[in-house]
Amino acid sequence: MKKISVRLTDQHYEMLETLVAIGEYASVSEAIRDAIRKLIAEKAELVEKHAKMKPFV
Repeated sequence: MKKISVRLTDQHYEMLETLVAIGEYASVSEAIRDAIRKLIAEKAELVEKHAKMKPFV
């Protein structure tokens, strides 16, 4: 697993902390990973299309 740094607005971080506080996620990191999984699932078709368009070298 890779470790990265991300800059968030105060409002975004506070919302993530609220989601943790109400028990939706165990940690802010888990919430961010979930958001990334959802983004990737949403964009999967675009990613696959791009991969098919790459020229072979």
